[in-house]
Amino acid sequence: MARFTSLLLLAAAALPFVFATQSADQCADSEFFYEAKTCCVPHGGVSNAPPPPQGSSQCPSDWYWDNTKACCLPPHPPTTTPQCGGSWSWNHGSSTCCDGGGSTTTTTPAPSANPVKSRSKPAHKRAATKARRSTFTCPDQLESCPISGLTGPTGDFECIDPQTELESCGGCASTGEGQDCTAIEGVWNVGCERGRCALYTCAQGYKLSADGTACEKL
Repeated sequence: MARFTSLLLLAAAALPFVFATQSADQCADSEFFYEAKTCCVPHGGVSNAPPPPQGSSQCPSDWYWDNTKACCLPPHPPTTTPQCGGSWSWNHGSSTCCDGGGSTTTTTPAPSANPVKSRSKPAHKRAATKARRSTFTCPDQLESCPISGLTGPTGDFECIDPQTELESCGGCASTGEGQDCTAIEGVWNVGCERGRCALYTCAQGYKLSADGTACEKL
């Protein structure tokens, strides 16, 4: 009985470590920070990844399933909203493809650094669903933004959280209301906090301005 109790105590003590979240500065050189699940993910993914639970979840074609986190993980920092097949739609909060074509949901992540390397877009992406305005409305606390194509408005829109969305921080960048934080010259680690771009570090050859709103060339 004493041995069984000790095993229970050891298991309980280990739980906080199993489910503990991570921050960007904890990631190794071979990893990148995936903000949707607040964890460090290996560059290139893993080999022999298990399939997702049959019937309840799917992963985008270039993503893989992680049993420990019970979600899909990207092999590289995502630069676009993941595409799901058929009637499945991407759910940012659970980081899986969900059946039924329902709207995506999102969590409110803690502010964190997102590498923007070689002008590539950061790991954090919008919780967005593209749809015709006449057939879809955004969930509460999300804002609908028009989607612009090469020749102008497409007639579609997407749902974003203007308080945390890097590419439409503070409002729809497509209408000029918000700011694309990833487009700031010289930025390296950047976030969107309460609707304002937050610059953490700058790329090599730049330094953070005194007011912290820009990266200045050295």
